[in-house]
Amino acid sequence: MMVLLDKASGLAVNPAEVGSMRYEKWNGSTHLVLTMQNGKELSVQHWPYGDGPNVYRLHEQLLEAQ
Repeated sequence: MMVLLDKASGLAVNPAEVGSMRYEKWNGSTHLVLTMQNGKELSVQHWPYGDGPNVYRLHEQLLEAQ
């Protein structure tokens, strides 16, 4: 099963391949940073307006899917 992180870019991940997750603040914006099992890091900016990603909900979805 894949979890869609960002509709605009089509970025999706397999929750089984996520090694860790953390929140970071960059320039006043909250980001969900995913470290994949292969070491690659992906970042999604919190932008819950319109169809933008809500990183808090994404975090919940990824935890539930693991």
